[in-house]
Amino acid sequence: MADSFHFSVNIISRGKGKSAVASAAYISGEKIKNEWDGVTHDYTRKEKVLVKNIILPDHIPKEFNDRSTLWNKVEMAEKNSNAQLARQFIIGLPKELSLSENKNLVERFIKENLTSQGMIVDYAIHDESQDKNGNIHCHIMTIMRPINEKGEFLAKSKKEYILDEKGEKVLNKNGKPKTRKVELTTWNDKGNVEKWRENFSDLCNEYLAKNKIEKRVDHRSFKRQNSDYLPTIHLGSAASAMERKGIETDKGNYNREIRKYNQLVKTIKEEIKTLKGWIGNLLDNLTTAYEKFKDIERDKVIDNPKLFNLINYLLTYSEIQKEKSKYLKGYAKTNKEKYDFKKLTSAYSYLRKNNIETIGQLQTKIESLKSNSYRLNKKAKTIHKEMEDVEKKILYYEIYKAKKGVYEEYQKKNIFTKDAFYNENKKDIDQYKVVSGKLKKLLSDKEKLSPKKWNEEKSLLMANLEEINKEKDKIKDEYQEINHIKYSVDFVNKELGIDLSIEIDKLIKQGEKPSVIAQIKKFQDQVIKDNEYREMMKNKKMDQER
Repeated sequence: MADSFHFSVNIISRGKGKSAVASAAYISGEKIKNEWDGVTHDYTRKEKVLVKNIILPDHIPKEFNDRSTLWNKVEMAEKNSNAQLARQFIIGLPKELSLSENKNLVERFIKENLTSQGMIVDYAIHDESQDKNGNIHCHIMTIMRPINEKGEFLAKSKKEYILDEKGEKVLNKNGKPKTRKVELTTWNDKGNVEKWRENFSDLCNEYLAKNKIEKRVDHRSFKRQNSDYLPTIHLGSAASAMERKGIETDKGNYNREIRKYNQLVKTIKEEIKTLKGWIGNLLDNLTTAYEKFKDIERDKVIDNPKLFNLINYLLTYSEIQKEKSKYLKGYAKTNKEKYDFKKLTSAYSYLRKNNIETIGQLQTKIESLKSNSYRLNKKAKTIHKEMEDVEKKILYYEIYKAKKGVYEEYQKKNIFTKDAFYNENKKDIDQYKVVSGKLKKLLSDKEKLSPKKWNEEKSLLMANLEEINKEKDKIKDEYQEINHIKYSVDFVNKELGIDLSIEIDKLIKQGEKPSVIAQIKKFQDQVIKDNEYREMMKNKKMDQER
């Protein structure tokens, strides 16, 4: 399953208290004065800016290459108090790529999707992590209004009359002609964000493949991919600032647990893939012989301990390793013997504990682990959805509580003062209405506003996710134990030249004792003879020295 990645697009709007100049100063780490309101924005002390650049379409005058000139012209071109000033992208970049490759990736995305459509683009690459490769991401700002060759800002849209089938103007209930808004560019098309996300995903995968990196990304969310992975939750500016200072937050801790969970899911998937291929290969050896002898039950073959005795394989593997250790000296010999003994006892104990002797029993165990892992994945998704809802409740409640006083005062105003009060406090009143509606949708029928209870729920959900990670950790360890058993079987077959397809064929046709066991027994007998010979030569040498 491909990884998801962060790709958000939003509008920098004066109506929301935002400024294009302030945003440009922030992403570039520069000091810029906003000529619209006279405020100077100074971000020169920020150290996280790795790359910054302005890219112009071919027809745009070169004066727009200056950051202060560009965004002050944008500010001055917009007269309304609620004007949309710029579009902003925040995109997570692959940390596996070098800075140079990420820069090439970003600029190619910009040229193929934005400047080719006539947009001026100002971008910067940031990394807020101390190792300069942990949180690498890109900020992109684009203009909202087209500009001609003379550097003049043009209209974004126009109005046109709505006509009926006879070509005559359609009138509204007041007798005035109806009009509709017609965009003069495709910059605001609803499908753009999805198209941009997909294109960036394709470019990412191209650059990852070019650099021989196995990782791949998908522009779809984990949910749309029907993935077992979970997305992290949004930290917010306050929590992000605390985390950067090394102060742990509830949201940060939850995201760390999510990352741990996702890593466990990834590891388990890889272990399953390896084991599934191995068992599939073993069982494929049965196919030809089984097709010839359909009267013999397949299960009797894969569950026959004479053919696939895993404990016997482990013990033989251990004997082979002991033989190899004899040619080592000192620390290397001691270290290898300790390692081999530890792996043998661990694998042997695992097989005994789980009553596994045959390849069929091992396959049953793997399927059981898969089923348990799937159950935990479903449980984790439920926990994550509940955590997202609780986080929303707490966030909306904070806004609700902060704006409640203004809204209640607004409700008390009479007909003569109400409109004036609303105009003065429009933002607060509208926010209160919005979060009230959102809270109502999130709360169950009889649920009351209770931030204390919600925080308790958060703690419980966090504990539940930690418990899931512990269980997933155990599953991962079991898979790794099974993988060692797999390695032992393959190693013994290779060392002793055992062809399982031949042994299976013999077993099915003749019902005779498989020569696998005979060869293993022969090897073990030879080991005993070799040891006896070495002991004899050692004693002989000692006698001669006396």
